Amino acid sequence: MPLCYYVTGHGFGHAIRTAQILKALPHELDIIVRATAAPSVFREELPDRSLRFLPAEFDCGSLQSDSVTTLARQTLDRYREIEKRNYAALSEEIAFLKREGVTCVVSDIPSFPLRVAQAAGIPSVAITNFTWHDIYTEYVETDEDQALLDRMGHEYRTATVALITPLATSTVEDVFTNVEHIPLVARRGDNVRAELRASLRCETPHMALLYFGVWGLDLNWDALAKYRDWTFLTFDTPPHFVANVRTLSTDHWRYADIAASVDLVITKPGYGTVTECIANSVPLMYIPRQGFVEAAALEQGMAPWGGGVRIESDQFLNGDWGETLASALNAPLNPAAYRMDGAEIAAEIIVRLSQGLGVG
Repeated sequence: MPLCYYVTGHGFGHAIRTAQILKALPHELDIIVRATAAPSVFREELPDRSLRFLPAEFDCGSLQSDSVTTLARQTLDRYREIEKRNYAALSEEIAFLKREGVTCVVSDIPSFPLRVAQAAGIPSVAITNFTWHDIYTEYVETDEDQALLDRMGHEYRTATVALITPLATSTVEDVFTNVEHIPLVARRGDNVRAELRASLRCETPHMALLYFGVWGLDLNWDALAKYRDWTFLTFDTPPHFVANVRTLSTDHWRYADIAASVDLVITKPGYGTVTECIANSVPLMYIPRQGFVEAAALEQGMAPWGGGVRIESDQFLNGDWGETLASALNAPLNPAAYRMDGAEIAAEIIVRLSQGLGVG
């Protein structure tokens, strides 16, 4: 029963969420991954799983100048180009699915593969907490832009079912005809705190993981030196030496394990980072994000959990973190706020559709 999984190229969060669902699927299932994310992202998460990678780009996500600033006009113009290419390749993609004998298509969360699946007579599953239709709605300036969104909405409506996780936007259901709600899909890490401290010879009371995504941020790194009770860990190399900032190698440490081992994660709000912090009971200090409606949904969704601590952009970029760091250490976490078995439930539904049994 070949399954074809299409993953947006926007950041790593969608690929990480996909990997958790792939882990829960039966090992005998033949899985094709269509994505622009590097295969290494999936192989790190699924070292014992055989996957077929066929790189492809069917959307562009949201173009950004840094981790919290979106480029609305550039995004719509780029997506319009991709849409034209998609339409030109529709017959080819239909033929590909039929040739491979694909029995179910899953998308997180390009819209075009759902249309392809319908045209090929194959059931399809959308898995998400938002759609690009939600995000792009704020970007619309012209009638042509609105027409572009209308076509995208039509493609989303071709999904057999949409599986919606918590932390969802208020409008995510608007473009689907059949919706099921599932629990959070989240990655858990192993607590390697003792090993990490020993390796780094870390003597500060507290450790925090800094993650600024693919695009990075122009941070005042020197200001971090004044927080002598903290060691700040990052997988990115700062522009110059700061005594209490340590760069970790991906060859020796997994991001998920570090996120599970620190006192605090400091980042921009994204589904992957937020859900990992919830799953690992680690507070999250986050920067507000403009022009991306998912950010507001994530902020609201963190409230029942209690671990999200907001810091304003100016304070963050200037390194004025003292009060927020203290608040984060005292955040009242509620580990029972969310069920965490969304990957297993999504996998059950995908298997049923692959077998022609319906959603259940």
